[in-house]
Amino acid sequence: MISPELKKQLENCKSLPSPPGVATQIIALANDPDVDMDQIAKVLAVDPATTTKILRIANSPMYAMQRKTQNLRQALLVLGLNATISLALSFCLLKSWQKADKSGGLDYSLFWRRGLLAATASQVLARVLGVKDSEELFLTSLIQDIGVMALDRTRPDLYAGIGADQIHQDALIAREQERLGADHADVGGWLLEKWSFPERIQQAVANSHHPERRSIKSTEGAFARCVALASLFAEVFLENSGERQFQRLADVARESLGIDREALRDIISELGTRIPDAEAVFHTDILTAGSAESILDEAREALMVRNLQALQTVNSLQDQQESLERRTKRLEESTRRDPLTGLFNRAFLDQFIRDAFENSNRAQGPLSVAFADLDKFKAVNDTYGHGAGDQILVTTANILKSSVRGTDIVARYGGEEFILVFPDTDYLLVKMICERIVKSLRETRHDVGDVHDLAVTISVGMATHNDGRSFGSAHELINAADKALYTAKLQGRNRSVPFEAVAEGQLAYM
Repeated sequence: MISPELKKQLENCKSLPSPPGVATQIIALANDPDVDMDQIAKVLAVDPATTTKILRIANSPMYAMQRKTQNLRQALLVLGLNATISLALSFCLLKSWQKADKSGGLDYSLFWRRGLLAATASQVLARVLGVKDSEELFLTSLIQDIGVMALDRTRPDLYAGIGADQIHQDALIAREQERLGADHADVGGWLLEKWSFPERIQQAVANSHHPERRSIKSTEGAFARCVALASLFAEVFLENSGERQFQRLADVARESLGIDREALRDIISELGTRIPDAEAVFHTDILTAGSAESILDEAREALMVRNLQALQTVNSLQDQQESLERRTKRLEESTRRDPLTGLFNRAFLDQFIRDAFENSNRAQGPLSVAFADLDKFKAVNDTYGHGAGDQILVTTANILKSSVRGTDIVARYGGEEFILVFPDTDYLLVKMICERIVKSLRETRHDVGDVHDLAVTISVGMATHNDGRSFGSAHELINAADKALYTAKLQGRNRSVPFEAVAEGQLAYM
């Protein structure tokens, strides 16, 4: 965290880098959900240099168009609106900040070469891993170390004598933490928030040294891990000591994103072919002539040697490893599941719905939740015993699971209560699913003890976020579904009720 004293020093620094006027306008467009092509074209029209780069990249091998793009409007159609905004901001910031006055102990040529390498690597990773918004990933990776530049301006003595070690995040972080109690990722995230950058970019930069803070299962988690790994690619390519950390790169790639060594060799090879394109677009020499080929040869050899060494022991360890992995997976799965019904448990639900709510806000897509409760279930337990009650809970769980899609989840909330989460699902679809669930429970007959046709009904409350109504948090969304469930109980049970019935005053329990 940034101390108040350091924050004050940053705010009072006259030479602190800040986005130029055109970049500020582009940032505003990036935060505008209603932005259109005419608006971005109008802003870029006053910056011919950035427009030229947009046209050049639209005609580059990255987009492989059969016909040459002749003007900005055609480039916008090729790249897409969001991609154009991200690329334009990358070009604009780089042009401005490269020309800024230099001070302190940084080698700024090396600083920007590192940024461009990381940005280029991030796009290769995005393609290989299927991560969306590769141009936004390019921008984030390019400026992820802007905190270093800010600290160099604010504390000119901070990096004095660091030399070529500035390419290593570990060396920078160690010096920053020792002298400031914070590191440049903290500063970078704070700056981007101050400049009103989109929150996704702010968070990816702020967490670039600890991407594991974001769940790998979430889109934001994969995005943050790509930013962090791209930085390590840049370190490996710029290392001149003869000790390139290919093994560390391989370990991090496997642990953070599941990239094996064969895939890693392919990524390194593709990155080598992309570097000349990036140099042409940005008019910057990133690597010395011939060094890319030399690095690729080193990578192939280093990763192959490691593979051959591993093969000497893999046969004896493989069975043990597979057995351990199976036990670990079973253990991990058991911690996410309710032991009686096999449904997801409350802990997993809480994390899942937070991630789903965040994704819904980012994509502005709908997210629906249903709160379900078996009717008069206490009477079933009291009359037939808890064994019969457990049997009915298991049957209910199976009906719920069979009624939803593969992208939805069903969790046991507690007792006879269940919560169903439907990502990217609007009100009309969730209403149809919940009505089907109520009908299925109504028609199901349970065989318990001497009773062979026991019927147990269910009441369901529904709420949908970002489909005509928005909620402030995942907790508020669940509470809305709970209020709708309460309404269903009061209206006679054995039915599904939307939150709208409560919110519009048919029954007011707000």
